[in-house]
This record gives sequence, C-alpha cells and structure tokens, in this order.
Amino acid sequence: MPERMKKLLWVLGLSLALHLALLFGPHVSLPLSMSPAPALELKLNIPPPAALEKRVTPKPAQPHPPKPRPHRLLPKKPSPVPAKPASLPAAEPAPVQAKAAPEPAPPEPVPEPEPEPAPIADQGPAMPQRVVIRFTLFKGLKGLRVGRAEQNWIVDGERYTISSVVEATGLFSLFASGKYIQLSQGALAPDGLKPFDYRAERGQAADKTDTARFDWNTMTLALASGGNKQTLKLPEGTQDLLSFMYQLAFAPPQGSVVRMTVTNGRKLDSYAYWVVEEALDTPMGKLNTLHLGKQREEGEKDTEVWLAADYHYLPVKISQIDQDGDGLVLLANEIAITQ
Repeated sequence: MPERMKKLLWVLGLSLALHLALLFGPHVSLPLSMSPAPALELKLNIPPPAALEKRVTPKPAQPHPPKPRPHRLLPKKPSPVPAKPASLPAAEPAPVQAKAAPEPAPPEPVPEPEPEPAPIADQGPAMPQRVVIRFTLFKGLKGLRVGRAEQNWIVDGERYTISSVVEATGLFSLFASGKYIQLSQGALAPDGLKPFDYRAERGQAADKTDTARFDWNTMTLALASGGNKQTLKLPEGTQDLLSFMYQLAFAPPQGSVVRMTVTNGRKLDSYAYWVVEEALDTPMGKLNTLHLGKQREEGEKDTEVWLAADYHYLPVKISQIDQDGDGLVLLANEIAITQ
C-alpha cells in the first residue's frame, strides 16, 4: 500500500507540474501580446473550484427570489375586485324584472266589470228558473172559499216575468165575473229585481187598467190609471205591487223592519214592514216563514205576506184585510219548482 500511495502521489505531482507548466507557460508570452490577457483572467478565475463552489453554495439562499412572488399574488388579489362590478350589473336586471312584473296588473281591472253579473249567477240558484204557485182564495177573516189564484215566476237569462191571475169559482163566479190579472217584467240586478213594466187589469175596460213604466236611465216613473197620467221621480229600488213580494224572496229581510217603495200603477208610496218568524199551517203542512206586515195608516188595508223559508222564501200567504175584517186572503196549496 505505501508503494501504491507513492506512485499515486508521484503521478499527481507530475500531473500538477504539467498543469502548472501549461498555466504558467502562456503567462511568459504575455508581454508579446496583450490580447490574450483577458483570456488569462478568465482562466485564472476558473482554477479555484472551491471559490466557485462557495459562490454556488450561497445560491441555496434563493428563498429571497420567492419574495417577489408575493408581488405576483398582489395583482391576483385585485383581480377579484373586477368580479364585484360584474355582480353589480347582474343585480341591475333584477329591478328590470320587478318593473316588468307590475305590467300584467293593468289587465286585471279589465275583467272587473265582467264579474258584475256574477252576483246574479250566485243568487240564481237561490231563485229557481221557474215557479208555479197555486193558491186558494178566501174572503175575509171568516175563511169562506171564493176562488183560486196562480202565480208564475219565470227567469229568461237576465230578465224575469211574474204573472198573477185571480178568479172567482163556484157560485161566487156569478157575482164576480172576470179575472184580476197582474204582470210584472224587468231585469235581474245584483241587488234584486229591477221592474220595467207593470200592468194590473181588473176587467176589460180601459178605466180598470193601471200601468207603471220604469225608466232607470232617466230615473222617472210614468203612471197611468184610466185617463189619469203622471210622471214621478223614480226612487232607487222601487218595486211594483207584484214584484215586491219576489224581491223579498230574492233578498230576504235581515232585520225586524224593512222599508220599500211600491207602486200599484195609480200612486207611489213608501212603506215600512215589520218582520217576525212564524210557523204557518198550510195545505202543504206546517212551514217556517217570515211574516211581514205593513205598518198601515188609518183607512188603509192591512197588507201581510208570509215567505216560506223552506221554499226559497217564496210567498205562501198574502192577506189584504180592512178594519172591518173584509178583504181577500190567498193561501198556497201547491208549489211547483223547476231549477
């Protein structure tokens, strides 16, 4: 081993001597040419590898270059800032949609006038399309049967017709010939009946016919009885002598007193009727009724009407009796209803 080391050292020494000769040899020719000088300076820096290694070693201290990286991150942080304005325009269309939402609202008032006839349809089922009521006619409070009567209620669309025919029967027909006929025609309104024409015939003669014409546009009432004619101011809700009973059926009274303005073709008066509940005996059995009576003045007939709660509040008894107990009473014995 020592010999090998000697040989190795010898070889290294020769190698070193050769390198030194090569290095220092050109240095001797430097005075001849100045151009290689820069090359010599470069070569002089090359030999000390240790120095180079030292310079390389500080490179691990390159944690400093990462420091500029945070500067690159800084511009990235402001980049979300433009994202915020992007959200702002997105919020702007929202009010546009809110403005567009109320636009469909205008069409809503358009159908509002159409529902006006709706109350008629709602109340239609309460009042049948067709009704026939047959009565027995009695004279005075003694209950003497003297005749018969029939009332017809007919609805055609938004129009109504009410007819009433009273006639004597049996022996009494010899003393009271002819018929007492009433006819009322008009329209169905949300609040009830709106008469157009009323006619009452107590015989064939013209002087025994009474008429009333309702003009709801000019709010005037034209009355004609025999040769007498007059035009009056038409109060809202006015009824005729036949329609007022069916108006009560259409809109039954809710309180203990009801007031109505009624014409019989000869005059126009406002009446107050008291209202009570009463069980009434009829040929159809006992009926629950609303009993209405006119608060009459001296000399007037006591007019009373019974409305059957089990029959759409239709009239089942009508009484007109004077102070002496004389007059006529109609009592229903049959009701035929067609829906």
